[in-house]
Amino acid sequence: MNIFIVIPFRNEKKHIVDVVKGLSKYKLPIVLVDDGSTDKSGLKIEGLRLKNLTLLTHKVNLGKGAAMKTGAEYAFANGAGAIIFMDGDNQHDPSDLPKFTKELEKGNVEAVFGARNFAGGVPLIRLLGNKFASFIIRVLFGIKVSDVLCGFKALTGKAYKKIKWESTGYGVETEMIARAGKTKLKFSEVTVRAIYHDKVKGVTILDAIGIMGEIVKWWFTI
Repeated sequence: MNIFIVIPFRNEKKHIVDVVKGLSKYKLPIVLVDDGSTDKSGLKIEGLRLKNLTLLTHKVNLGKGAAMKTGAEYAFANGAGAIIFMDGDNQHDPSDLPKFTKELEKGNVEAVFGARNFAGGVPLIRLLGNKFASFIIRVLFGIKVSDVLCGFKALTGKAYKKIKWESTGYGVETEMIARAGKTKLKFSEVTVRAIYHDKVKGVTILDAIGIMGEIVKWWFTI
């Protein structure tokens, strides 16, 4: 199976090069999507000159969900049988990548979802918010997933067609799980390590409130 890695990022000048270097030993095609960075992150990528590395650029910030879709569409149009999403802020450990490829190559699942081990150093609000979101998704969409907010996910081409999302922002991971529940997607989970830096980024309180509103909307529209 031809597997591509898709990484959306914005203003990750500090981390994006380390992310790419950490993945380079796996020899998989990497698709980076610069979602309107203003810190010249893209220039650091262009300086790497690595084989199998593609940089796509949004001239303006369209949101994480939009960047993920841009990368996914490119990958599948260029021969990918499956894609693995990772975040560009170095929160995901590249050494966990083989867990996803192994599950995909078994051929009996359409998706593989990462579940963070939450072993220390996790902001409490993230932990509580994740547990609450996972509970609501299970009740409304009938799917039990340990970590609905984890960005480390893998989709086959078949799965992508089934759960193609509409969210452009941080609600994308949750919408993917909701659609997976609605379509009875065959999936497995793998435990992954989460690396938290001193600069806390990602989903804010306002983002979380917005995601809860989106979950209610999906209940009526998906």
